[in-house]
Formats: sequence, C-alpha cells, structure tokens
Amino acid sequence: MKTIIMPGLLLLMLWGLSACGGLDGGEQQQDPTVTDIPVAYVQRALPRDQDGQLMVDDLQQPAAFQAGARLMVRDFASPRAEPRDISTALLGAGHDIRDLSLSSDGQRLLFAARAPAIEDADEDEQPTWNLWEYDFSAGQARRLISSDLVAEEGQDRFPRYLPDGRIVFASTRQRQARARLLDEGKPQFTPLAEDRDTPAFALHVMNADGSDIQQITFNVSHDLAPLVAPDGRIVFLRWEHKDGRNRFDLYRVNPDGSQVEPLYGAQSHDAGEDQPERQFLPITFMDDGRLLVATRPRESRTAAMLPVAIDVDHFIDRDRPLYNAVAGQAEQSLPGPAVSYLQTVSRGGRMAALRPMGDGSGRYLMAWSPCRMEDGDTLLACTDDNLQQDLEEAPPAFGLWILDPSDGTQLPVVAPRDGVWITDVAVAAPTTLPAQGPQGQIDDNLADDNLAEINIRSVYDFGDRFDPLTTPPAGAGTLETFRDPSRVSPDERRVRFLRITKGVLIPGDEVLDLRGADFGRAANFGMREIVGYVPVEPDGSVRAVVPANAPVGLQLVDATGKAVYTRHTAWLTLRPGEQRQCTGCHQSGSDVVHGRASGEPPSINAGAPLTGSPFPNTRSDVVSFADAGETMAEALTRLQPERRLPNINMQAFDAWTDPAPDPATELALDYADLNTDAPADAACQQQWQPECRIVIHYQDHIQPIWDLPRQADVGGVMEDVTCSSCHNRRDAANALQVPPAQLELTGDPSPEQTAQPVSYRELLFNDNELELVDGALVDRLEVVLDDQGQVVYQTDDDGEPVLDNNGDPIPVTRTVPVNAVLRAGRARDSQAFFSLFEDGGSHQGWLSPQELRLLAEWIDLGAQLYNDPFRVPQN
Repeated sequence: MKTIIMPGLLLLMLWGLSACGGLDGGEQQQDPTVTDIPVAYVQRALPRDQDGQLMVDDLQQPAAFQAGARLMVRDFASPRAEPRDISTALLGAGHDIRDLSLSSDGQRLLFAARAPAIEDADEDEQPTWNLWEYDFSAGQARRLISSDLVAEEGQDRFPRYLPDGRIVFASTRQRQARARLLDEGKPQFTPLAEDRDTPAFALHVMNADGSDIQQITFNVSHDLAPLVAPDGRIVFLRWEHKDGRNRFDLYRVNPDGSQVEPLYGAQSHDAGEDQPERQFLPITFMDDGRLLVATRPRESRTAAMLPVAIDVDHFIDRDRPLYNAVAGQAEQSLPGPAVSYLQTVSRGGRMAALRPMGDGSGRYLMAWSPCRMEDGDTLLACTDDNLQQDLEEAPPAFGLWILDPSDGTQLPVVAPRDGVWITDVAVAAPTTLPAQGPQGQIDDNLADDNLAEINIRSVYDFGDRFDPLTTPPAGAGTLETFRDPSRVSPDERRVRFLRITKGVLIPGDEVLDLRGADFGRAANFGMREIVGYVPVEPDGSVRAVVPANAPVGLQLVDATGKAVYTRHTAWLTLRPGEQRQCTGCHQSGSDVVHGRASGEPPSINAGAPLTGSPFPNTRSDVVSFADAGETMAEALTRLQPERRLPNINMQAFDAWTDPAPDPATELALDYADLNTDAPADAACQQQWQPECRIVIHYQDHIQPIWDLPRQADVGGVMEDVTCSSCHNRRDAANALQVPPAQLELTGDPSPEQTAQPVSYRELLFNDNELELVDGALVDRLEVVLDDQGQVVYQTDDDGEPVLDNNGDPIPVTRTVPVNAVLRAGRARDSQAFFSLFEDGGSHQGWLSPQELRLLAEWIDLGAQLYNDPFRVPQN
C-alpha cells in the first residue's frame, strides 16, 4: 500500500472521497450548482503491455481491443448519485466500450462495444465492434443492428445521430466499395488501409433500426470520429496516407457523402520545437461556432489530451486564415487545469476526456487525474520542491470532475482511484438540433453510370497567382495572353493533359499473400490504375468525368507522358453524379487556402469576356460562342459533352487555333502503336467506358520493352540494340563482361530479391560498380582517402597499422556506388535516362514515343512491380 502525501484542501477532499466510498458515492448533499442531468462514462483499469507500460488507443488501429471496460451511468453529476454499471449486466464482463454520444433530446446514448476474443477461434470468427443504444428513461439498451449476421459483417465504431434521425458511424464493412470490386472483375474483400496492416474504416450512414446501411466516404485509409456540425455537415478525421504521408487531418462532408473537403490541420500537426507531432480528435462544437478538439501526441504513454478550441470558420491551419477572413486566433486552449500530454511531469495533472455539461452554465464534465510523483512507495504532490527532486510521475488515477472554465474551479463527481482510467464521458442534456445537411449537385446521367465530374477553372491558378509551369513566350505572361492561341501554340504549353488515376484496394492475407516486394520500390504508393487522360485547354481549364465512390488522383502531364507537377497529395472522392468545382492547383507549403471551397481566393480565370462570341483569337467552327465567364473547357464540353470523357490514349484536340491544324499533326501517343502488349484492352483504346483502366505490370508491359528485338544504325552499320541483349553480363559470344553503363536489363530473378527481375532492381535500386577480375565479375573497390587526400590504412585494436605479407600497410577500401537509374514516382526526375533516347542522345530513336510514354506513366504511378493484387503470383 502506497503512502499518500498531498497538500491542499482540494486534494484532501479528493482523497477523502476515495476513502469514503469513492465510486459508490457518500452521504454528502448534492451541490446546488449541479443540475439534474444524467451522465455516462467509460471506466476501465489502466491498460498495460507485457512490459508494464501504459497502453493508449491508436487511431491507426481503430479496431484494437482493450478488455475490462464498463459503461457507468449516474442520474446526475454528483458523488451522491448512485453509479450503475450498464454494460456488465447487458453484455457480460471483459468487454471494451468506447465512443459515447447523445441524441439531441438527451434521452438516448450511442456507444460501441466489443466482446473479448474467443480463444483458439479463427480471425473471421472473432467478435467485432458493434453499435448499441441505451435509453435513459427506459433504462434499457439494444444493439442497433439486430441481425447477428449483419452486425458481424464489419467493425463498427464512432456512432453519431444525424439531424434526420439516422446514424453516421465508421466501419470496415464498406459495402459500396466491395460492390465496385465485383464491377472490376475482382472478388469481394474487406480492403486494407494504405499501411496494409489494418482493415480500412469508412464513414457510413444507416437508419435508427440498423437498416439501409450506406457507405458515404471512400478514402483508401481510415475515415473516423464523425461529429455533426451546426450546419448539418459531418466533421471527421481522415488518415492522409497517400504517397507516404502519415497524418490525421480534420475533414468535412455532406451527409450524402458529397463535397468531401479539408477542414483543418494539414499544416498544424507540428506543435513547436522539441514537441511531438500532435493529432486532433473532434469533441463538440461550442456555442460560438468553434470546434473543440482533443489534441494529443501521435505516440504517447501518458493517456492524456489537451482541449483546444479551433476557429474553423476562419482558419484552415494555425497560420492559414481563409481568404478575406478577419484576423484572429486560430487556436485557443480551454481554461482549466494546466494539463499537458507530454512525457514530462504535468503539474496540472492529466485530462483524458471532456464534454460540455449542456445546462447553459458553460461548464464541462472532465476525466482528470491529479499530478502525483513517486518516491519509492510514497506518493507526493507535484510541488516545486518535489519537482526539483527529479522524481518519476506516478501512474494516473482518473476521476470525474465538473470544470468551470470561467474561474478554473473543479467539483468532484467520481473520486480518483489508483489504476482507474476514464476514457469517454457523455452528458444527457438536450441540445439544439443542427440544420439538415446540404446536398451535392447531382447529374442523374452520370449517377446512373457511377460516375462524377470535376471542373477545374485553371490548372495555372496557384492561389490567385498565374504559373504556366513553363517559361511563357514573350508577351504571354498573364493567363489572358497565355490562353490566346495566336500568341502561344500547343507545343509551347508544357501541360497538355490531366491524368486521372485511381487507388487500388488491397486485400488482407486471408485473401492473398502479398509482400512488400510485390509492390516494388515504392511500396508506400500502394497500387494504382490510370483511368485515362483529358486534354488541358489553353486557359488551363479541364472538365472531366471520373469514377465515383473511388479514391481518385490527379496529375498534370506533358506531351511525353511525364507528370510535370507535384502529385495531388490527397485522394479525391466524389459521389455518383456529383459535380465538383475546383479553382486550380496548390503549391506544397503555400499559405494560400486550397480545397476549402468557401475559403479559397477567387479564380484568376475570368472566363469568356462576352456572351455570344468565341474566345478572342480562336476559330468559331467548334466553339461558335461562349457564355460570359465560361472557361474554355466549359464552353467546349457544353457543345460537345463527350469531350468530358477520359481517353486511354494521349490524344490532343485543338479546338482553338485559327486556322485549324491538320488532325494528322495533332499530338497522339496511342497504345495501338506499341509492338508489345498494351496495358489496356483494345475496346477501351477505341472508346472509353466507365470500367476502362490502364493497369501496368512490370513483367507484362515493361520487361517486354527491354526484350523486344531491335535494330539500329550505329555508325553506318545496322546492329542489334535489343536492350536486354546489350545490357547484360554476357556479350554476344556468351563471354562474361561488365554490363554496359553498369546496367543489366534481363528478366531473370534478382539474387537480392527473387520476386523482382534483375532489370527492375538495376533500374530502381542503388548498386555497386562491377569490374572483371581474373575472369570473374566482382564489386570494384577504391582506396579510401582522408580529408587531406591521404590514403587511410587499416589499424588493429591498438591503433597500430595492419601489415600485409610484405610488411606493407594495407589501405582501407570500399565499394563504388552506382545510383539508381530511375526515381519511383517522378519520371521528370529520371530525365538522365529519358534524354538518352531524345535528339542528340546516344540511344536516339531506339525507343518509340509510345514506349517512352508507357515508361513515364509507369514511373509516375510509383514504378510498381504490379498494379493489381490478383496479378501477383501466389506460391
């Protein structure tokens, strides 16, 4: 038994409550400031790992289970109120309970529960997280989805009531995503998040009786923790994991799944020098419209959070106000105990949960542990003297308190106890029902084909700044002059196409055995498909059809097939028939808001100057007239709607130059001109359909380029220039040689990784330079020199020179590195390779423009080994 030494009247009262019955209440009179409102909370033992370290929940593992939680209810917020254990009588002991949320009338409580694991049962037979509802007035609880079969289809967490009585929640069931797999000719499975470690959670809605479950978000990684905003939209956490990013940002979405957009946090996770990266967990909206969040470090052993109010109406990041927003403060800490989530001792104690009391007093119900320090078996208060002794902070002892931010006072409700953790709290007070959420603009014809539309006003608009991503011709330094075809020809515009890509859903190992090597050099890229290409008009505008209910990526592409701009850093998702407007592009790290439709600066593309006339200096046989304000893409696709459809081939269409160019001179890079297998079927090459995709596999589409027999004029003599025959460690007479340019392009399994061909490893991984010594290929060694250019010699443990048989010192040697030829994900940074085949290059004309296009798009996708998990060979 530890001795407790804690000064101060409040702490004496605190521990006195614990000694007088604590959780069972006492004989004290109810505080007159406590209103007659029921409260609920989740109480559990402090979870510890095998090493005794405190374990806290991880947003990357939302299905994780911690046994021994109990859902407790009190009829009012006072130690005098009798606590009732709701969950043990309902579910039995050992369950995990999380995610408490109340109905607007304060009569019903939603929560998520999971039963303990079944010993020796298979993974698909283990219990899942289910959603429950407790009725305060009836004192009864029910599982929302009554059918055992349907309830166990996925992991369900984070339930919230919608204004219309339905429930939004996060789940792995993903019915709409699974249905799309069938459309793609794949078996149904539960997709993994991009870390390929956990099933991905998406937001769903359902009726109050558990019927009509509909998926509304389609991120490749987790969408979690929904919260209904005062305007009826849903705020939630999105795990941004595209292309190696790893953060949880605040997003929002309409209840029908339309208009998914960032809300806050992309550039606000850095808490300052020597501070851990932080996360935001939505708690509630405050009366003044600010969003109250729990901030906490991504990795923590303190089980603590810090409440922060965020002005999301005026800021998208801590230092990024919305366009024309009145200057103010983006974040403000909530007044109260000076808590911390850092590993160092927190003198103000630790906070684990917080909810408004909802009684008009401005107070909060708070799970809080006082600061205590350990000196052997003695617990000490965190006084100045004790803090100077460099003692360890004692494990938290959470209780439940009413916090009044106006004066910083705290009233006890549940006395703190050693080893107890309160993880969720709820107050059953009536709240004002938010407005019915807005709905997206829907095109019924697109919706019927499970398609949506994006409308970009100008890809040259970088937050009210014109950037053509190239050096414009003289006199064409503005968007108005750059779009003029009499001033700038198509060949002078670096950006020619918008490449539309799609993330591929990845199954778990119960479906396929996939290893990191099967993805390739950039396993963090996952797998990608190309939906197709749409030309970018002279003013930078694009209007394109894209798949709905799917993660979509965008890339700006030049005439050779290389992406010319940083990849779109987040997945774009649209609902069937949704029509999304976009101003332009965004520079990484820019202070200008991008992605928040209501917070971006106005478009720099004013569109057509007049109604009824063509765009200035354009011909009128295609676009005879434009409406004032229309972009070139809007005018063209209004008259020719089929121009919105992607194309598998890179085929330009110049609707503007006067006189009209000869169609034969238009840019066209067609797969039909390949002498190897195309990564898209012939029907899709002729006419794009919603199911058409470009799916590139290295073994099927890239290695055949190296193996294709080729002849070329070399110094007036026709020679065999087959890539894999030349770049080989065997010459034409089968004699051992150093591969030309230290590059092998054979398709044999690599000794370093047998799942990958030699050529793949040679192109994408650093290597050692080879040399031929005594009939053997070995790593070339070079003598190491010091900073003064003097030879470095080997020494023994005593620092004495090591001598050879002749008594001479032995130089230190090292291998000579050879850098990878290609950079996965960035074809434009692999220009040293592509320049070999351009005019003046040593391999000029040896690869066709169509082959170079295929290589460029494969690299830009991430240079993956496979882009369909079901193409990966299974042992």
